[in-house]
Amino acid sequence: MDNVSVNRVRVTIHGMEYTLKGTAPTSHLNSVANAVDKMMTEISSTSTYMDERRVAVLTALNLADELERLKKEYQELLSLLDDKTRGDGSP
Repeated sequence: MDNVSVNRVRVTIHGMEYTLKGTAPTSHLNSVANAVDKMMTEISSTSTYMDERRVAVLTALNLADELERLKKEYQELLSLLDDKTRGDGSP
């Protein structure tokens, strides 16, 4: 059995408290929670008619979009690096 330490941290996201558990450092868990809280606050401030579910779904969509863009950029960088290390790319 793995001796992986599980960290727990209490966070507040959009006014609600949650306990996050994970193997990542507590600073990372806090950072992720802060990013979600910030985005939810930004989205909810654009329109007062949105309920919590809609704010959460729009936040998830925004984060998924950001993730997909970063994945694409990462793959492009890996491809460039591969080209350079094989000598196929120009200096």
